Amino acid sequence: MGRKIPKKQVDAAIAALAKVRKKWLRQPGVSAVDVGYKIRDNSLTNELALRVHVPRKLPQEALAASEAFNVPGQSDSLDGFPVDVIEADYAAAVTPMAPESISRTGRVDPIVGGVSCGNPRISAGTVGAIVWDRTDGAPCILSNWHVLCGSLSAQAGESIYQPGVLDGGSPADRIAELRRWRLDRDADAALAKLLGDRVHSRDLLGLEPLRGIEEGELGMSVVKSGRTTGVTRGIIDGVAASVRIDYGEKIQQFHDQLHIVPHPPWPAEDYEVSTGGDSGSVWINEDTGKAIGLHFAGETERSPAAENAMANRITKVADLLEFSVTPLFLSPPPAPDQNLINILREVLCRHFPDRCQDAATGMESTGRQSEHGGVGPPNIEQLIAEVERIYRQH
Repeated sequence: MGRKIPKKQVDAAIAALAKVRKKWLRQPGVSAVDVGYKIRDNSLTNELALRVHVPRKLPQEALAASEAFNVPGQSDSLDGFPVDVIEADYAAAVTPMAPESISRTGRVDPIVGGVSCGNPRISAGTVGAIVWDRTDGAPCILSNWHVLCGSLSAQAGESIYQPGVLDGGSPADRIAELRRWRLDRDADAALAKLLGDRVHSRDLLGLEPLRGIEEGELGMSVVKSGRTTGVTRGIIDGVAASVRIDYGEKIQQFHDQLHIVPHPPWPAEDYEVSTGGDSGSVWINEDTGKAIGLHFAGETERSPAAENAMANRITKVADLLEFSVTPLFLSPPPAPDQNLINILREVLCRHFPDRCQDAATGMESTGRQSEHGGVGPPNIEQLIAEVERIYRQH
C-alpha cells in the first residue's frame, strides 16, 4: 500500500485534475479535491487517483446519475486516472476545547515549537517553530494566520501570548508582536517577532530541531508536534489539493496543498492525527528531519475513520513570509579590539622581525619591497589586515 509513485506520473495526474478542478469544486457538497492514493475498503491502495472529498459519500449509482464528476466517455476515469470519492470535511483547526493540564498548554520557558500560543482575540493554536526573518535575522514564531491574526482587521504589532488565552494566557504572557501574514490561495500563515523577554529554543516539544525545508511528496511519512494532540505521525496520501475553509469573515479557497492521514490500517481507533488547537504545527519528513508543511485545517467529522489533515507547502510559506528555519546572522560582527590587534602585531614582529614594516618608509626592515609592490612575502601589517578581513567575513 502507498508505494512511491514516479513524479512524472504524479505530475500527469495533477495536469488531469487541473482540467476539472474548478468544475468539481463548484459542485454542491464538495469540500476538497486532490491527487492521491485510491482508497478501497478503508485502505490505501497503490493506485494513483483523482480524488473528490465530500462530507457524506453517496452510493455510486447516485454519483453516476448526477454526472457531477464524470467526463463524457470516461464515466469513472479521466486521462487514464480513476476518480475516487472520499468522505471528509474540513475546518480551521483552532476550535474551542477544554484546556488540559499538560505542559503544552501552560507557560513554557524556553519557548519551543509545539506549545500553545495565539493572538488574544482567538482561543489557542500552536507555535509551529521558532524561525528567523530573512530581512533582519530576528527570531520569530511561525504559525497560522488564524492563530496569530484571527481577523482581517489585524495590524502589525499586535500582541501574541504564550500560552493562548484558552490556556490562561494574559498580557503578562506577551512574548511576541505580529509582523507579517498571508491568507490567500497558497497559505494560512503568519510570523510574530519575539520580544526577547523570554528565551527561546529551536527544539520542537518531543522532536528535534528542524534541519531545513523541502517539498512534501506523495507517500512521505511525516510527523508533527502540536498543542493538543502532541507528537503524531501520518503519511502524505494526497497532493495538489484544493479546499475551501470558512473563517467566518471570509471563505478562502486554497490550492496546491498537502493532504495527510494516519498510517493504515484504518479506522485509526483512538488516534487523532490532529484536532482543534493544533493549527500552526509544522509537519516534518521523518526520514530527513526537514519541514514540509504548515498544518492549517483538519476534518470536522469526529469518527476515527475520518482522520485527515491539510498543510500548506512550507517551501511556499517560507518564500512568502521570508523566513529561514535556521538562524541568520545578517549584521556584521563588531570591529576587533584594537588592543588585541596591537598585541598580535607585537607578537608577530618579535617572532618575524624581518617581516615588520618600517612605518617611515613603507618598506620591510630587510629593505625588500612589500608584496603589493610585487616583491617578497607579505609583511606583518598585511598579515594583520588579512586576519581582520577574515574575522569580519565570519
